[in-house]
Amino acid sequence: MREISKIMYKVLLMAILYLNISFTFAQIGIGTENPQGILHVDGAKDNVTTGSPTDTQVINDIVINKTTAFIGVGTLNPQVKLDARSVGTENALGLGTTTMTANEAGAGTVRYDVADIPVGAKIEVSDGSVWNKAYVAPQKAVVVVRKITSQSIQQGIATTIGNWNVVRDMSNSFIPATGEFTAPRNGTYTFLLTFNFNGVIINDGSRVESQFYNPVSNTILASVYKTFGQSMTGTPDDANSVRSTQAGGSSTVTLTLTAGTKVVARLYHNLTSGAVSLRVTSNSSDPANPDDGFNNLTIIEH
Repeated sequence: MREISKIMYKVLLMAILYLNISFTFAQIGIGTENPQGILHVDGAKDNVTTGSPTDTQVINDIVINKTTAFIGVGTLNPQVKLDARSVGTENALGLGTTTMTANEAGAGTVRYDVADIPVGAKIEVSDGSVWNKAYVAPQKAVVVVRKITSQSIQQGIATTIGNWNVVRDMSNSFIPATGEFTAPRNGTYTFLLTFNFNGVIINDGSRVESQFYNPVSNTILASVYKTFGQSMTGTPDDANSVRSTQAGGSSTVTLTLTAGTKVVARLYHNLTSGAVSLRVTSNSSDPANPDDGFNNLTIIEH
């Protein structure tokens, strides 16, 4: 009987020891007495001793999730195998290079190519056979602007159209006050300008010229013009009637520009002896206004 008691005592002691070890090593905290995962390293030792640390306190932590074993860097709830998405601003992931072949590294491996072959260091991804360079397309320039404020265009003077209302500018390449577009990179750009003037009695054989002009080099990069016949001026040929004419049109040009090149849209006319105002709406919030939508500029990078 005494021997049985000794054996039961030893079994009980071992069970207690096992439970203590399991409890002790269920969660390991380094720099914290309040681990939130299987392993929790508090780099700054700034976490609370009870409850959950704040997002700001977790920024400097590394956690292995209890259930998934996912690793969180700066986050307590990693959603993928390695998750560094924290509230901090230093969530970058640094990659180095490797001399391993794509086959040796295996499909899905990512490296940073510093060999600069063929041109430019880039991220590369292995498909198991070859390293493929990852291409990241830049945000192309797309500018859509319209005129909702009146502007007079002097006769015989090429006038830059300014004070545009921006509908869209995908690359922040356009200054609405000056009407100046700056090419964000070397490439091909298409400019579409539509214009319309208020009605006036216009001269016979007059014209309106759309100019796409570089204000830095003082160069007209391209121009398109449209001619107009004479208005009804009250002569017998016009049945003694007088009627004004609204001159308008559209121009489309495609230009090859180097990065940093500046372009503005200008209008030149000899419709009449004086200035003529562009036709714009008096109520820009009303799309049904009959004067809305006549003067627009669209710029698209190819």
